[in-house]
Amino acid sequence: MDSPIDSADDLAKQTKIEYGAVRDGSTMTFFKKSKISTYEKMWAFMSSRKNTALVKNNREGIQRVLTTDYALLMESTSIEYISQRNCNLTQIGGLIDSKGYGVGTPIGSPYRDKVTIAILQLQEEGKLHMMKEKWWRGNGCPEEDSKEASALGVENIGGIFIVLAAGLVLSVFVAIGEFIYKSRKNLDIEEDHTDQRANKTD
Repeated sequence: MDSPIDSADDLAKQTKIEYGAVRDGSTMTFFKKSKISTYEKMWAFMSSRKNTALVKNNREGIQRVLTTDYALLMESTSIEYISQRNCNLTQIGGLIDSKGYGVGTPIGSPYRDKVTIAILQLQEEGKLHMMKEKWWRGNGCPEEDSKEASALGVENIGGIFIVLAAGLVLSVFVAIGEFIYKSRKNLDIEEDHTDQRANKTD
């Protein structure tokens, strides 16, 4: 049975599924310039098969993913957008690289601060998320069963509660025992002091 591919490491360790990126795109450049060993290995694989691993554009790459054993490496926002519109596609693994997006303005533009404040306000009010949900969702592919850990039920953690309850009962008995021990000790000390006072008065 083949082991599933869940990350870039898994992809780099196998040769059955060919993988690549858009030729001369930002993803290809990332792998080409990376100094991380896994990504260097992946770039070596892609560059040794430039004619088949690298594609002209995302459309060609997606067509290859749908029809052959091929994985297309691309920016997460593009993958998310495309996979929401084609339920036969899915994103595997987490982010390989992190990039931010911005709005360019000329130096000294009076709109720079206004645009920045407006974007921050939209983000704080949750409107950016709402717009993303509206425009990214596409035809609304059914939710996949998550491979991640699901919520634990009582049957999964019942043993923890038993140990916790036993510890609580034990600590109550220890506290009672300590209270009795200190009470007796204090009583003995008081009796000794009373005896000493009685001896002094005699």
